[in-house]
Amino acid sequence: MTEMDRFKAIRETACTRWLELHFDYPHEEFCLIWPFARKGGGYADVGKDAVLVHRLMCEVKNGPAPSPEHHAAHSCGRGKDGCVNLHHLRWKTPAENQLERHQHEVRTPRARITPEQAAQIRALKGLQTADQTAEIYGISESNVRLIQAGKTWKADNRCRIFSRDEVMQIRAKPWQRSLTEWAAHFGVHVAVIDRIRTGRSYKEFPAGDQSLTDVPNSSGNRKSEA
Repeated sequence: MTEMDRFKAIRETACTRWLELHFDYPHEEFCLIWPFARKGGGYADVGKDAVLVHRLMCEVKNGPAPSPEHHAAHSCGRGKDGCVNLHHLRWKTPAENQLERHQHEVRTPRARITPEQAAQIRALKGLQTADQTAEIYGISESNVRLIQAGKTWKADNRCRIFSRDEVMQIRAKPWQRSLTEWAAHFGVHVAVIDRIRTGRSYKEFPAGDQSLTDVPNSSGNRKSEA
């Protein structure tokens, strides 16, 4: 029995309707992320018989699997992030799939984040989607979810969270204070201020080049030109 045969036996749900709407998804360059609940490994299934969504989408694009042992391999390397774009899927043997996974790991090394960035990621929970946060920090969506769930990079009360106004103060030109002065003012390491000023952290806020006339001072009031 093919994946499509098993899918047709499932009673209609929001998940099955979503799938049917995306059987002719036209965009090859973008990942299509499954919007419903996924299994522990990040892959999605539907129905009581647990039809694997990525295998179903692979069959829609490429026909039934050549053998039961064949994997539905992701050319994008984002299977565990829930990508089900049928253009990103091909039938491959287990050995071929393992080789492709290794190639993805070589081409896309894991991004390193700082404790401050982990704190920022936790603070963004509920303010934007996990995939939006992942794109900002150059990590996977699953890593964002793990951080926000407290399973990795557990919260450290010593990590200071900066407000938008504080970030804009640090980035305002001409510079109001040196890195050392800002670090002393906020009670953090100079490197923390340097990452904020250069845009390597708090990427969700606009870049610098904001004049002093539009930047709040420490009392919260706006500065005005002399």
